[in-house]
Amino acid sequence: MNVLSKKAFWLWPRPNFNAQNSYAGFRHDFELKTLPSSAPFAVTADQSYKLWVNGKYVCRGPIRGHQANWYYDTVDLLPFLKKGKNWIAVEVHNPGISFYSYTYRDRAGFLCYAKWDNGTEIASRSADWIMFRNTAYNSNTGRQSSQLGFQEELDLRCDDRSWITEEENYTIPPQPEWYTPTECPQGTLPWSSLSPRPTEMLEEKFIPAAELIAFGTGKCNASAPETPFMENNFVRDFAIRELPSIRYSKALPETVKDNDSLTFTLPAAESGAYSAILLDTGRLAWLPGTAEMEAETGDRETILDLAFLHYLPENKISFEAFPSKGSLVSPGARFHLRDGHNAFACFQITGTRYTALILRGNTQPVKIIFRWRSAVSPMNVTGSFQCSDPVLNDIYAISVHTQRCCSMDAFTDTPWREQSQWWGDARIQAKNTLYLTGDTRLLEQGIRSIAGQPGPEGLLFANAPTTACGPVLPDYCLTWIHTLYDLYFFTGKTEFFREYKARAEQILAYFERQRGADGLIRYDNRFWLFEDWSPLPKENTPTFLNLLFYYTRIHYRKLLEAAGFTDEAEKMSAALEKDRILLRSFYDPGQGLFAPEINEKGERAGVPSVHDQVLALLCDLAPEWNDSLLKKRVIPCLKGELSDDKIALPSSFWATYLMQAADKFNLIPETLDYLKRGWETMLPSGTAWEHFVSADHVSWSVCHAWSGHPAYHLPELFFGIKQTSPDWKTLELTPRFQTETASFTLPLPGGLLKCSWNGHNFHLELPAGTSAKLNLPNEVLELAGHAAISKKV
Repeated sequence: MNVLSKKAFWLWPRPNFNAQNSYAGFRHDFELKTLPSSAPFAVTADQSYKLWVNGKYVCRGPIRGHQANWYYDTVDLLPFLKKGKNWIAVEVHNPGISFYSYTYRDRAGFLCYAKWDNGTEIASRSADWIMFRNTAYNSNTGRQSSQLGFQEELDLRCDDRSWITEEENYTIPPQPEWYTPTECPQGTLPWSSLSPRPTEMLEEKFIPAAELIAFGTGKCNASAPETPFMENNFVRDFAIRELPSIRYSKALPETVKDNDSLTFTLPAAESGAYSAILLDTGRLAWLPGTAEMEAETGDRETILDLAFLHYLPENKISFEAFPSKGSLVSPGARFHLRDGHNAFACFQITGTRYTALILRGNTQPVKIIFRWRSAVSPMNVTGSFQCSDPVLNDIYAISVHTQRCCSMDAFTDTPWREQSQWWGDARIQAKNTLYLTGDTRLLEQGIRSIAGQPGPEGLLFANAPTTACGPVLPDYCLTWIHTLYDLYFFTGKTEFFREYKARAEQILAYFERQRGADGLIRYDNRFWLFEDWSPLPKENTPTFLNLLFYYTRIHYRKLLEAAGFTDEAEKMSAALEKDRILLRSFYDPGQGLFAPEINEKGERAGVPSVHDQVLALLCDLAPEWNDSLLKKRVIPCLKGELSDDKIALPSSFWATYLMQAADKFNLIPETLDYLKRGWETMLPSGTAWEHFVSADHVSWSVCHAWSGHPAYHLPELFFGIKQTSPDWKTLELTPRFQTETASFTLPLPGGLLKCSWNGHNFHLELPAGTSAKLNLPNEVLELAGHAAISKKV
């Protein structure tokens, strides 16, 4: 792997001037008499780069992170090099602001270095590189959403992209008067240190060609309200002032479909009119990424807009999450086309299934070639599940697809409106990924990232990197501690816990300071107590928060014990026993349930929720009350017998904990019915929704991996798989024969665990390094090492 030499400098045309939504270009030309045996190239940028060599696209990066320990990539350029003249082109973007996946530190920059065995040395130095501020990009565009950065707008009449594609005779956009090429040495703030990328490069592949599903025309530029300075949000303008005039045609333009491209011609538009087409990149095929296009036009004033849309069940352009409400979601891109051939691509990664292309100002037909390049974490999916119930199979498929869509350079909540690494979501996504790939690297990287941005009172931000005023959720801080345990249990390693133990102790200390005179944890109105998208009481002394604190420390005690902190583990055991008695005060014997809060008068109050009973069951808080909790809340919830306008019910996110408790008490048929009922409505979209109902809120997502947990619940419910020791050294299997056939594979450290039945024929293959207890209907078997059995059951 290449190491960044001190000969390389951070480059930028004035790194802290007019940085908002700024793009810069960098080009280095060099000769090669001979090719090296390999050509490692270390590269990074703040915030993001795209790299080309000899006009061919190579990759994008780096991963999100904190500038105090910024990441760089190392890629092998050998496949792109040739003898003779070569050139490297890099385009870099810096938003100049912070948002929910980036923290701006008042600087932008580009850095690279290479030294090869043919004597070639390449370093980012102002003397060796052409650098320029790309003025062909409009810096005054609207935000893609309140949680994301800016829309992009590029004038191809001023940047024909020849500086990327051409060996000679290329052009660059005109430079502003204040332009000054600047270089800063490594170690310059904010980049005090650099680290190699700890995860794989993004998977960037063209996905199968999109389908053209609608075509219409409408009137341009309905009058807008007058204000001194209008925000240039062209997606919102289209949605509000132009889309209402659209008239759809029954006939669609002819298309030619290649493996990964769709070619079509849009007819000439009437004066003052636009043409719009709608492309679907596929229910189970779409992935976050970027559009790449070619356009042939005879006009110089043609504008092509792209609006990236969410879920469109009617196959028409619509904005269910309206751009002027909720999270103000309006992702899009605008390209001003030049006369002749245009070849261009979006820079920003977008996570939506549908793309609307809106063409204006074309007096002649325009031929367009459209492709979509993915930008997701590469996932070697070897885990699987299948049964003879097609609905459950499809639920599993959309859960896997959702996890694919929400695995980018980090676990993200939704690729649509945020692309943010929320840690309540990430705990579920880590287990999804474990069941699909056995890979914990995104989990490890996320733990680092969340810990790398400390918040007030010893707490952490709920998502990171994030804006300085980002959300602090005390309950997600507890989830972060729980993921330290998850990582240990998945891998058997305690190194991460040792590294971040002090940070975990700060969080626990905060909660200890929140105890009231009665010893219970009180609500802190300075921070957002999330818990769930459900009307749980969140003031006074919430039952949920107290139970979650207890539940987290149960696992924290196990971590202490595993890492050799025996004395601290014993103290924690004593503290838990004391709290176990305290928490029983939430129990209302008259209702036989835990009340949701103790109010300001010190009285139990509120209608008992499902959540609190589930947490009490998971904590083994009071086994003598379990029967009542199950019969009065858990089982009725699973059967759909509770009304959500009277009782707080779990969202599709928090349902994972409900199903975990139900599995613990062997409520398998009820849980499968609940899962099937809740997720079957999601099937047409091809992804799992943020909530059970997609349209109740203008900004709810229909691609949210916190609801993708059927990816692990279905194998668990069918096969009763239970990890019983760290690193999967031992496990237990209790097949539940719910359908005529079923099979699953699970990637374990020693290989694939395979289990199936077909009628009465049961088969199990156990990989090396794992021992299993197999509970069959009429016998119990102990298996060790590499083993395979087939039996009649």
